[in-house]
Amino acid sequence: MRITPRVRTSTALASLGLLLAPTVARSQEVPATPPATPPARGASVWVAPRVDVVGEAPRALDRTPGSATVVRREDIVQLAPQSGGDVLRTVPGLNVIGEDPMGLRLNISIRGLDPNRSRKVLVLEDGMPVSLNPYGSPELYYTPPIERMERVEVVRGSGQILWGPQTIGGVINYITRDPPRRPTVGVDLRYGTYGYLLAQAFAGATHGPIGWRLDVIHRRFEGPRNLALSLMDVAGRLRLQISPRSIVQLKLNYYDEASAATYLGITGPQYALDPTINHASNDSFLIRRYALALTHQFVASPSVLVRTNVYAYQTNRAWRRQEYDRADTGAEYERACDPMGRCGAPGEAGVTPTNDGGSIFFRRTAATNNRSFDVFGIEPRVTWNWSRGTVSGELTALARFHYESADDQRFISSYPTGRAGTSIADEIRNGYALAAAVQHRFGFGERFYVTPGVRFEGFWSDRRVTRAPVVDSMGQTTIRDVDIFGSSSTAALIPGLGLSYKVSNPLTLFTGVHRGYAPPRTRDAVSPAGANLQLDPELSWNTELGFRARFGRWLNAEVAAFHIEFENQIVPPSEAGGAVSAGGFNTGHSRHMGVESSVTFDLVSALQRPTSTFSLPLTVNYTWLPVAAFVGGLYDANRVPYAPEHILYAQLRFVHRMGLSAQVSVSYVTSQFADQQNTVAQSVDGLVGRLPGYVTVDARVGYAVRSTGVTVYVSGRNLTDQIYIANRAPQGIQPAGFRQVFAGLEWTWPRS
Repeated sequence: MRITPRVRTSTALASLGLLLAPTVARSQEVPATPPATPPARGASVWVAPRVDVVGEAPRALDRTPGSATVVRREDIVQLAPQSGGDVLRTVPGLNVIGEDPMGLRLNISIRGLDPNRSRKVLVLEDGMPVSLNPYGSPELYYTPPIERMERVEVVRGSGQILWGPQTIGGVINYITRDPPRRPTVGVDLRYGTYGYLLAQAFAGATHGPIGWRLDVIHRRFEGPRNLALSLMDVAGRLRLQISPRSIVQLKLNYYDEASAATYLGITGPQYALDPTINHASNDSFLIRRYALALTHQFVASPSVLVRTNVYAYQTNRAWRRQEYDRADTGAEYERACDPMGRCGAPGEAGVTPTNDGGSIFFRRTAATNNRSFDVFGIEPRVTWNWSRGTVSGELTALARFHYESADDQRFISSYPTGRAGTSIADEIRNGYALAAAVQHRFGFGERFYVTPGVRFEGFWSDRRVTRAPVVDSMGQTTIRDVDIFGSSSTAALIPGLGLSYKVSNPLTLFTGVHRGYAPPRTRDAVSPAGANLQLDPELSWNTELGFRARFGRWLNAEVAAFHIEFENQIVPPSEAGGAVSAGGFNTGHSRHMGVESSVTFDLVSALQRPTSTFSLPLTVNYTWLPVAAFVGGLYDANRVPYAPEHILYAQLRFVHRMGLSAQVSVSYVTSQFADQQNTVAQSVDGLVGRLPGYVTVDARVGYAVRSTGVTVYVSGRNLTDQIYIANRAPQGIQPAGFRQVFAGLEWTWPRS
């Protein structure tokens, strides 16, 4: 495998004081008058240069031009999540659709947009893209392990135009943990049902100008549907203070995953009989990722901060899937599985497959997709803070060069467990992007902020096919070496404007409008014959109006009404599209309107008892999406697939000073459609039909022995064991809702 280093990027959204003083990282905001005197050479700098989209201080949200949510470390600990999806489900406006029992491949929809492979969402780790190729193949096959995260930031409004290329749905930024101030080690061990095992260890320290941290995670999970997961993630971080005004950070990451993940779901009769079955026992998924991130941060003056970020990574993916039919076509079959879930060789007694779509006929052949994706980028950002009396400003300007490539090969093996075979497809796709953005936040006093900005995105891509099916003059199709080349380009200006006004200390109003942009995938823009299909980028106008209210520690609320007018929506034909993409290319217009809200109320704090020994916060998040429909065309007025009208999340937490903690949460999602036709009745093959609504209940109980640094806990997922259909894509019913229980032990030294 080729190894391409990947680098961690950074933006000037954190305080200048992070570099100049040993303080805790604060927020997206940069103070108008930062500290002018740097520490003496050799002084400890405990906080690394970090890439915040929002930040963690409460005031950061007051200045954010749009709706945003921050899930902090204490929330992640209390959730005891098994994947990032468990955290993202707590954020209003998001519909997280699972594809496997461990949430390894998340399909994320924001405000009713297409969730397929999270293409309409920009997912970052420390401000850096993590999708395969962010422009040409923005599929989310890798999700950063939630266990090593400090917090997760989600921006859904106009505050996202500093980030790209995807600006339609929103930005999800995973923030990793910094090197600790003093020598620290820790472990987290879990074991539970379905063979779930998590072993995590970390160590780190800061010695004068040098800080370091090493995280190692191993995860195993058999799962209710024979996932057979084995995962290893290793991340190392080194921070070096070069001078009182200059700091460098290097992050390396290695990720290796092997599982029996499959595109193939189960049919309607099979799901009704036994939702735990997985007939694709010969399928195999391997993914390996190498990443490197380098950030140099320099304080040019007390009011100017310069960050130069370089990122590079490579993702290698090999996916073997046994070929199959849903009816007997007369091909040579290795086995068949009937509607009762019984499998056997053709003609075997007791196995009675049908041709109505309720059975699956497995061929003796297997197709393997070997793909390698390389990404490299460099991005300098400059932030200038100024103040003139009661008027202040923060100007951020950036430029970025980005390169990506994809090497895509497909093989057919003559037996179902083969890892090589006859090459039937081979192509290379390259992409080159230039981006620039300017955003200026004006502050009038401490109450009113106006944030205009504009982003430019230019993307040039090419596709070279070197092996493909060819039809000769006799009408016969053969696989041949070819040399087909085609290219395309797209460019767009992405303006945005956000306003926030603090009516009073507890209440802030905000509104914003911005242009949504997503470039067409390279394989969609250039046909296999090399033709430029002249596809325009996907565009939208996103507007919102809302308020935030914060009354001490006892009440926090955010409510936002939104409107997305999505032009030129592209639904490409794709194996991963399932029923949604059947019928080939569709371009169209959709409209999304709704309200999202989040309220946290702490009864103990409301009673004004600061000496109380416990807290009892209740959080309720609710998303109402009455309109998520196609406008005009073949599917006019039909609801967009996977866009439920109501999503509710409620959580009650109890935390006592003695170390006892408990939490229970309830999630409710109403019904959804799986196709543009809005088919209600379930098909026999399970590919189309309404997805019924569902309710899940999770809980966690823990006790921290503070004198030893040990915490023991028990966590349960889907305690009611309500099994439901999470997805009908890529290729059939993907069940979820299986009850899982696990116990954990966490130890940190020295104790916190």
